[in-house]
Amino acid sequence: MEEERLSAALGEAEAPFRTLVEDAAWAHASMEGLVLDLGRWWMAGPDSRLVEQIAFSVAASEAVRTPGGVYVEGFVWADGQVRAAAWCGVGTRVVYGPRADAYLGVPLAPRFCRRVQQRTGAAAVLMSKDSKLLPMLRDGLPPDAILAGGSPGPRHS
Repeated sequence: MEEERLSAALGEAEAPFRTLVEDAAWAHASMEGLVLDLGRWWMAGPDSRLVEQIAFSVAASEAVRTPGGVYVEGFVWADGQVRAAAWCGVGTRVVYGPRADAYLGVPLAPRFCRRVQQRTGAAAVLMSKDSKLLPMLRDGLPPDAILAGGSPGPRHS
């Protein structure tokens, strides 16, 4: 149920930009569209360490320290609204991240993260809102950018 609300809200945010995909042949209309296209569902469990808010850099550090951990960026559904977020995942589980009702995110390779962070100067990779990220929307992510993890997302083929 919460996953459906998150998907619907992201689709609504993406809608005004769909012509970029349809008319200009961009890979993704917006970061919301990128996460809908490539994102995977993650589940928090009783052993998840959840906090009210988490910095992108803290989630990245936690992924490095956690055996099998991956850094995930995307969106969560919390308190009835969409929020950009990052968390550490293992398998399909949120190990450390923000407290939320639904998690949809892209597990990102460390090398890819470093390249983007060096280019933008921001800790966030996909969520930094830097104009230097427009090529990712136009061309898509490089094949080595995405790691395994999570369950198939809403547009996963």
